[in-house]
Amino acid sequence: MPYVTADQSLPRSLDVTISLSRPQTETRTNLTRLCVACEDLGFLPNENRIRFYSTIEAVENDFAVGTEAHYAASAFFSQTPRSVQMALGEVFLDPQPALLVSAELTAADITALELISDGTLLIVYNPDTEDSGSGSAVSLEMTGLDFDGVTTIAEIAAILDAATDAGLACTVRTLPGGDEILEFRTTATGDYVSITYATDQGTGTDVSALLNLTLASGGQAMNGYTPTGIADELASIANAANQIDEYIYAWALGASLRDVAYQTAVATWVLARTAVTALVTNDVTALSASYDLDLGSVVNAEGNRRTVAIYHDDAQAYPDVSILAYMLHVNYQLQDSTVTAKFKTLPGIATVQLTETEWTILQSKGYNTYTAIGNDARTFREGEAESSGWFLDTVINLDNFVEDLSVNVFNVFLRNKKVPYTRRGQMMIADACTDTGYQYTYNGTFADREELDTTRKSGTIITPAVQVLPTSIALMSAADRASRIGPPIEMICQEAGAIHSIAINVEIVP
Repeated sequence: MPYVTADQSLPRSLDVTISLSRPQTETRTNLTRLCVACEDLGFLPNENRIRFYSTIEAVENDFAVGTEAHYAASAFFSQTPRSVQMALGEVFLDPQPALLVSAELTAADITALELISDGTLLIVYNPDTEDSGSGSAVSLEMTGLDFDGVTTIAEIAAILDAATDAGLACTVRTLPGGDEILEFRTTATGDYVSITYATDQGTGTDVSALLNLTLASGGQAMNGYTPTGIADELASIANAANQIDEYIYAWALGASLRDVAYQTAVATWVLARTAVTALVTNDVTALSASYDLDLGSVVNAEGNRRTVAIYHDDAQAYPDVSILAYMLHVNYQLQDSTVTAKFKTLPGIATVQLTETEWTILQSKGYNTYTAIGNDARTFREGEAESSGWFLDTVINLDNFVEDLSVNVFNVFLRNKKVPYTRRGQMMIADACTDTGYQYTYNGTFADREELDTTRKSGTIITPAVQVLPTSIALMSAADRASRIGPPIEMICQEAGAIHSIAINVEIVP
């Protein structure tokens, strides 16, 4: 191989140094997720109490036609356009036992177990329903477990159950979707009942890992607890969603939870959060002008702008899920993309047969409903929240605006080495406010407003859709400067709103 020489040259880095960096960027919270909270879904009462679905086929893999979950999902996936994904979350209203559940056992796991005739494992549990410390813990030693000839998980569970004591039972748990797992369940329930993962008992052949009852093998140990109300159950579902970086913005309830006490608790819980809920009643007392303990009357009296009350006469119908699926589909980056709830069709939902008098009563209580109008129109009306002047689209649009505004301003701090306490620094933040205001004018949330002005020849004045008014830096105190508290910025935004009714005067001239 010939020897090749090369010309020697000095590197450019002697004179030009390049340092490459990429600033952090905050992303916005997804405000398109709807969760329907139900009882008795078969989920585990931990972070697995919520599942997300993108198709009706995925729901049908977990739930049979005719179940609450399937009715709700059908309402969601029948709507078009709609949000991409929905969730089902389970609430637990009765005290729960402590649970130790396995990961799914494979055919290979069962084959390996079949060779063991001296299996052992240890489970420690506390059956006490009162806080009495660790002195009540039971160390349950299972020895001589003979799995010879087992071919199914049910046979394995029967062998384990025979080795337990009166405070613990082992059964097969079938999860939605058909997966079968082993479940150890305490007889006692409540806050102080606990259980550990299975461990090596110390004699014979340890089968704790082979049964998938250890943390490393995918087992799950859950202490018992006593639910404190439906609002806290929704909080637990929300926390479970947060575990996988999902945010639940909209909430609906399964038909079995259409109880005024439950619904008002949910409405109060939602009001304190960036969230909305649509609640359905099937109670005919909603049609009584003299009755004031129905859902609409109670929630309307509280002036809750984040709750929409709906009357429907079919307990299997989910108009709440259908309208929320539609309202959450908006892409706020697109021009004129915002929508209103009134006049919308709810595919697959039957209309409610009402007289004008009955509708007037419902309207006075703040209810929405789904009715036939004219010859063949079917419309949701009125799209109004349980607070005067607030509509569902207004609440959702403004929540998204606040989210985008906070993210855009926060990114000014993330993307710059610093925001100086100068006019330039102030304008960096003000520009982010202006850009967000333009985005929400572009998508139809805000609009220029024509108003009367008798001082002008035209008699009117156009108020800009969005005004960004920074406070002068000169007005800031020395203490504020020292604390690096920036000058406040005021934004005045004119909501575009929507026309929901019109009066037309026709004069006939003979």
